[in-house]
Amino acid sequence: LYITAVVTFSGKTALALGIGLKLQAAGKRVGYFKPVSTQPFISGGKVIDEDADFVKRSLGLNIPTEELSPVVIDESLFDKILHGKANRNFLDDVKAAYQKASDGKDVLIIEGGSSLREGYGVEVSPVRLIDELDLPTLGVVRYRSGIFLVDDVLALRDRVGAAGKDMLVGAVINSVPAEAMDHVKGKIVPFLERQNVRILGVLPQQHTLMSMTVDEMTAIAGGKTLVKGRGDAIIENITVGAMSVETAMGYFRRILRKLVITGGDRADIQAAALETSTTALLLTGNLNPTSTVLKHAEERGVAVVLVPDNTIDAVERVERYFGKTRLAHPEKLNRFRETLDAHFDWARFMSVFG
Repeated sequence: LYITAVVTFSGKTALALGIGLKLQAAGKRVGYFKPVSTQPFISGGKVIDEDADFVKRSLGLNIPTEELSPVVIDESLFDKILHGKANRNFLDDVKAAYQKASDGKDVLIIEGGSSLREGYGVEVSPVRLIDELDLPTLGVVRYRSGIFLVDDVLALRDRVGAAGKDMLVGAVINSVPAEAMDHVKGKIVPFLERQNVRILGVLPQQHTLMSMTVDEMTAIAGGKTLVKGRGDAIIENITVGAMSVETAMGYFRRILRKLVITGGDRADIQAAALETSTTALLLTGNLNPTSTVLKHAEERGVAVVLVPDNTIDAVERVERYFGKTRLAHPEKLNRFRETLDAHFDWARFMSVFG
């Protein structure tokens, strides 16, 4: 089963792993394979794909990660490709690794590229793989707006069918806001079904799935860590502390598991945030907080990071990545599995996929 997406950060890894775990629970021998990756990660001196490593561990697969993702394009390999010095037939490498990954498996979950455009530079595009290996394909489409959704799903249909084969099992619409759910289910899904696309699930937007960890936030912010906190703690919301402390307290009490971004000199706001459900403080202007704030944060396990940016720039920097971080967190995975169980049509999927 080849799982692909139209645009990046659509939930492809989550869907691949969610389906894989469900099939494992049903007694199937499930394998995983990610032919091409443009997200290199160094582990043990080897260039691997971080998502592939997480999926491998989650499924309990006893195979080296580099064999599950045979083409990982880092800067070094990209430079060789540009100069004609890669000396590899990438499609042959993928086919050989595919045979090894599928050996002894009832189902092989194949995670496609970050988008339908990925892989053309190494001649291993999604469309070519689907055609060469005759792969039943499931697409995941992230909701952006009604018209984008229709265009994305129909583009998926046409691209997967470009080789003249009917390989599209269906599509899953992901991350639909509550206010758009009735419109998507009542009007857009029936329209897409009439366009010969099976919609196998409409998954609601979830704060936990859009969240980032403290370690991810720290790397994105690029600041100095004053209090470490828990690196794997989840940040579900971002709030800005630029109001009076009286207003802030009421606001902070309503918002859980939050990152509070405020000036390093706003000890009153920092203290108020620490009295509520706060995961981390991001302090701006390179203004050091008081020792009292740091001690209180340490006692509560709240991370404190100091950056030179002003508050507006810090907010923009973090918000650009919010909802675009990796799946590799057990809480995110568990929440996605619950969502999939509630909103994915397993019976219809199995009747088509077999």
